[in-house]
Amino acid sequence: MVRVMGIKSTLDGVRHSWFGRALRFRPVAVVLAVLFVFATASATADAPSGDVVYGKLKGQDVRLSIPATAHPKGIAIFFHGQTGGVDNRMDEPWLQALLRSGWIIGSSDFHTASWGNAASTDDTVQLVRWAEEQTGHRVKLFVSGSMGASVSLNAMAHGVKAPRCWYGVKPAVDLTTMGNVPGANRIISEAYGGQPVPADRNPVENIGSYSTDTVYRMVSSFQDTWVPRTTNAGRLAEGLAARGAEVSILDVVGGHDDPSHFNATDLVTFGSRCA
Repeated sequence: MVRVMGIKSTLDGVRHSWFGRALRFRPVAVVLAVLFVFATASATADAPSGDVVYGKLKGQDVRLSIPATAHPKGIAIFFHGQTGGVDNRMDEPWLQALLRSGWIIGSSDFHTASWGNAASTDDTVQLVRWAEEQTGHRVKLFVSGSMGASVSLNAMAHGVKAPRCWYGVKPAVDLTTMGNVPGANRIISEAYGGQPVPADRNPVENIGSYSTDTVYRMVSSFQDTWVPRTTNAGRLAEGLAARGAEVSILDVVGGHDDPSHFNATDLVTFGSRCA
């Protein structure tokens, strides 16, 4: 075991810069495209910062983004949406703002379009353990996007220690109301082996199992026709508040993919409560 600048580098995790990864693993033609995009994007947004650790746990790619500080606030785990993977949103301004504020951010493939099935819960167990071992810090914050809300909440309902804080952007937590999400009904069925979603894997049916010591924040729009506010964020918030949990919702506008959902200031401000 070798310690490098406070981060352990093992056979299942290699520490390197974000840009170094692009150069190391991409063919020359793709590298040139990356250089062009990077140069163009830098005119309007800061380049991804800090270092990155990659690994593989039980066949799933995992990642840690490490902030450029000797005193991180803790670990935030990001749970991606239906079409995401280990790198989803990790290098975008929204999560980069959280990184620059001092948070280590961990992510996983989570079996891709898992919709909170048992495999994704095991992925969460593995990621939390690996992230804490690699950094010496504790997981304090869960951040999720869309489907990722079901992945994170189902993990909490099935043995993963609840974080201090949970932040859900357009949280998809009623798997029976996803008919407007392209391909979702088929993908959800596949995630559960062609069987109906078990009651203990549909988050809105298990609100009584979530920690009331956790502080919850959601970002949701009434104009989102893919993930209806009333049956998802609204129902989750009402159920948690009825049990005495601290819950708040940031109202935004537009459909499911409207950029107003990704409010970096709100995420960083909420994260500061959890450090």
